[in-house]
Amino acid sequence: MNVPNLLGRRRLLGQLPAAGVGALLALRGAMAAEDKTLHVLAVGDTGSGLADQQAVADRMASVHKRRPVDLVLLAGDNIYPDGDLARVEATFKRPYRALLGQGVPFHAVLGNHDLRTANGNPQVAYPPFGMGGRWYTLRRGAVQFFMLDTNVNAPWQHQGPWLRRVLAASTAPWKVVVGHHPIYSSGFYGNDPVALARLGPLFRRHGVQLYINGHDHHYERSRPLDGTTYLVVGGGGASLRPVLPNATSASAVSAYSFAELQFTADHLQLNAWRADGRPLDQALLKRS
Repeated sequence: MNVPNLLGRRRLLGQLPAAGVGALLALRGAMAAEDKTLHVLAVGDTGSGLADQQAVADRMASVHKRRPVDLVLLAGDNIYPDGDLARVEATFKRPYRALLGQGVPFHAVLGNHDLRTANGNPQVAYPPFGMGGRWYTLRRGAVQFFMLDTNVNAPWQHQGPWLRRVLAASTAPWKVVVGHHPIYSSGFYGNDPVALARLGPLFRRHGVQLYINGHDHHYERSRPLDGTTYLVVGGGGASLRPVLPNATSASAVSAYSFAELQFTADHLQLNAWRADGRPLDQALLKRS
């Protein structure tokens, strides 16, 4: 028996006298879920409905064919130019037909373009976008995702206390926050000191290891900053913008692309891919 399995057995046996067989089985199931690799694709600024979006989507489907994907994260601007669901066939259903047809769930956040039709409410209510509200959380195995509304009209007087509460309550080995807008970026919009002041202390206090966003139309992975890696995945289909790597950048490229994330209980294997299938970036992150 290897050391991780031995430790797991001890955890189970430690629960047995007080919890009984039913709780033991539930605990064993929870441990098994945490031990399973969670396979996630992340992409933002997708909803152009153009050939570049289709190329990225096709490459995502090819990854799923080789290594089945558990879910896809959409980091906002899901439908250009104005978030109108009348364009959902061209901007979502058709590009991701292969993934949707295989039952891969999508979970989105709202971008600034998505607000231009009814403040984004139709997208929130659209079941295939997998949104549990304008902000929501979901736990999958070893990972808990905290999906935020980072738009200028977001009611932080309500979202902020909610985020503090659910982060404090989370027992997930990995905590991943997803929003549309960057906190650290070497692209067009750059760093956001207001967002950093609002969210940085929460990330440090509760051990958020990864923040994922779009809005800047490029790919970028930061160095770990106070324990958090900042990942820009804005190369999903909208027109690309230049990027100039800075001191916080570990990798920054203006390319149509997406990120592939494989979580285990103790590490994250990150691979980014160009739309033509060439590798763009890779990193192994250990859980802090």
